[in-house]
Amino acid sequence: MEYNKSIKLEFSRDSVSNNQGAWFLGRFLYWQKTIKKSLIALDRTKRQLDKILGFFSWLIIFLGWASFFFWLFINQDYLLKDPLTILFFWTQGDILISVFLTSLWFDLYLIFKYSRRRQKVKRINYRFFTKEKLENKRYNIAKTLDDEAYLVLEDAFLLASKIPTQVDIIHFFRAALKNRQMQSLLIRLNVDVERLVNMVDRQIIKTVTGDNLRELAPRLQEVMLEAFAASFYEQDKSINILNIIYACLDRDKELAEILYELEVDKDKVLNTVAWFKVDRQLRERYQDYRRLSLFKPDSGMNRSYTAIATPTLDRFSHDLTLKAKAGQFDLCVGRQKEIEEIFENFIGGHAGVLLVGPHGVGKGAIIGGLAQMMVAENVPKFMKDKRLVEIDVSRIVSGTTASGAQDRLLTCISEANRSGNIIFYIDNIENLAGISAGSDESLDLSEVLSEAITRKHILCLATITNYNYSLYIENKALGTALTTVGVDEPDKNLAIQILESKVGFFESKYDVYIVYSALEKAVELSSRYLKDKSLPLKAINLLEKAAQLSAKNSVNNPEKPFCSQEDVALAIEAETGIPAGKLKEDEGSKLLNLETEIHRRMVDQEEAVKAVSASLRRARAALKDSKRPIASFLFLGPTGVGKTELAKAVSEIYFGSEDYMIRVDMSEYQHEDSVRKMIGDVDGSLGYLTEAVRKKPFSLILLDEVEKANPNILNLFLQLLDDGRLTDGQGRTISFAESIIIATSNIGAKFIQDSIKNKKEINDIKQELIDKHLRDKMRPELINRFDGIIVFKPLSERDIFKIATLMLKGIKSNLEKKGIGLKADKAGVMLLAKEGYDPKFGARPMRRLLQEKVEDEIANKILSSELKRRDQVLIDSQAKILVEKAKEL
Repeated sequence: MEYNKSIKLEFSRDSVSNNQGAWFLGRFLYWQKTIKKSLIALDRTKRQLDKILGFFSWLIIFLGWASFFFWLFINQDYLLKDPLTILFFWTQGDILISVFLTSLWFDLYLIFKYSRRRQKVKRINYRFFTKEKLENKRYNIAKTLDDEAYLVLEDAFLLASKIPTQVDIIHFFRAALKNRQMQSLLIRLNVDVERLVNMVDRQIIKTVTGDNLRELAPRLQEVMLEAFAASFYEQDKSINILNIIYACLDRDKELAEILYELEVDKDKVLNTVAWFKVDRQLRERYQDYRRLSLFKPDSGMNRSYTAIATPTLDRFSHDLTLKAKAGQFDLCVGRQKEIEEIFENFIGGHAGVLLVGPHGVGKGAIIGGLAQMMVAENVPKFMKDKRLVEIDVSRIVSGTTASGAQDRLLTCISEANRSGNIIFYIDNIENLAGISAGSDESLDLSEVLSEAITRKHILCLATITNYNYSLYIENKALGTALTTVGVDEPDKNLAIQILESKVGFFESKYDVYIVYSALEKAVELSSRYLKDKSLPLKAINLLEKAAQLSAKNSVNNPEKPFCSQEDVALAIEAETGIPAGKLKEDEGSKLLNLETEIHRRMVDQEEAVKAVSASLRRARAALKDSKRPIASFLFLGPTGVGKTELAKAVSEIYFGSEDYMIRVDMSEYQHEDSVRKMIGDVDGSLGYLTEAVRKKPFSLILLDEVEKANPNILNLFLQLLDDGRLTDGQGRTISFAESIIIATSNIGAKFIQDSIKNKKEINDIKQELIDKHLRDKMRPELINRFDGIIVFKPLSERDIFKIATLMLKGIKSNLEKKGIGLKADKAGVMLLAKEGYDPKFGARPMRRLLQEKVEDEIANKILSSELKRRDQVLIDSQAKILVEKAKEL
């Protein structure tokens, strides 16, 4: 359906008939058909009478044949004695025979009726457009409208005549809403049909066109011409309703706006129309394939029975052509380019073809599609009447020595060579590499295979991933013997079409109805969040998981559940923890008041809190760059002022838990080999950071004391902050696009404290800190990569009092779990805050003080049974810990 976007017709008027039309492939297309109420009424009466007559004809035919079989039943004894009597049954004079003979006339009538109907089917005359010499180059497309589309046009005329006005696009669209195909289209698009009808009806009232009621409005004629061109390119038999509907959106801006309001655009309609056509093509292809496969032998022999038996090969392999004949493969969609490349390589003299691509891109689907083509004999001549056989490497190497495995493989190759009707297939061909035959002089299994391919003893197909190809095959003998065909991830539209071919199976398996938005969302979200996997497999798995969730959540619902984009968002959220769905009302409220939420955990640092909150709101509203991290900050300030606490607060509030924070102590990465520790190595060792983010991409990464890291580590973060990704030691690309990066540093701590005492402006402090302190420790390009550099001010004594209050709330919460209360006198808290205040170390001395003077004291009272359940802990004005006993029960 992609060519629909590029169909451009030049509209003009015919100088002879003055008909509006368009030139197309050297022919002048036009619409000419008079529509009147009387003709519509006559046509509909004829169709109704035809249905009634057809019904009674079938009824009489049924009675006739029933009478005949009943006559056979009651006369079976007589007929068994004289079987030849049945040849002259019409001479019996029985009433049952008379009914049967009468019904034969109706048989003949129906045969005549349906043969005439086939002759009258409106078809596009393709030969008219291929003839070189034509006197009349004008073509009336009204003759090629299919029956369903013409019925919709009649309804549109009746609708427009009530106003009265010419039949326009909006009238046709409104009438089409009653059409079965159109209703299926809207269901797949998950459109609110009632709302759509109301909006279209309001638009109809505003639409007034010409007064020639027997003709279509010029815009609708142009739609019909474009629909004809689309149907012609698709090789359809006639103009169908779906092509007309798509053309309507191009010509009527108001109608396009109505659908856009319902979250439906032209691309969605186009892809859904393509879905219907893919379904039809798949059914036709499957029927053709099943019909042609009947001629394929059910054994290892070819049709001429000239092939030689292959007992050893049969023992260590699976015949994929027999599996294809049994219908065990899905139909291959959208991989014709790769299949043609395989044919070209074999025709060009190569005996081995290696499909190279990431796991999940569809290498196996290509092989399955090729097996189906071989069964249907829809392949080049050299591949006809051949078997595609998959070598089972695990069987070959199991239960024997390495030299025994070599003998088995050599026997299989020899049998295939003598048979002459076999093509090898080896999945994950790297499994053959590294299996030696037990001594220095013996051959590697991969070398045995490469020699057979080089000498053209066999034809061989194989698959491998890009990483394993570079590791095991490239620059080896086997790599020289095999020519490669790259299998890349499909683009978005092709991935959607592949999903469309899987929908029927999922709907049947889970008893759900999958709408188009679910397919689109599965491709979008899997591409965005499942970076370490490939399309289309990751989108297929995600869609299946969404169908499972939809079915599970509708167990008690008697109606068939719909699987929509929200189900796909829930599926990705279940797999990755990333909230990919629409903003819920309570979540939106929380994000709008994020500053308040954070300040429930920490005190002051307004600039830092505002900057972080604004970044999170942009990310959740999908306004950030989709490739870069959600946000990246460099927090500067003395120890104990809340840098780490803010990171923890963000992790808990935005991600749902502090467990989503990945803390990296950069002082542990000061050495030259720290890069390997961070991202892993080719020897298989995993990197701490890359592996943590690969498993949990939706996370906050805290780079504590970043200035202490080795310069090579800091260079890694240049790429990470700009591109949002790193490549680990195994060659995998790890995405940081759903992560928040917060780096903390104590650089210039003394300068910040002195500047605050001297009452310098915070912006002046930041600029001087960057110019005179930060650039000595970090490269300028790294500094500029951060979204924000935020200076944390030293805490005042008043701030420490607020922090002490927050810390006591935490202690109170823990005590309440044990059934114990806590009350604190304000004067006592002020006394604790004064004692715990240290401008050099911030809030940390306060935390130690509360541990020593409050938590330790309470723990001792609990262990000595002085403090029990229902009792109350009191912190008096002198900061002493007292126990208020509960009333005895």
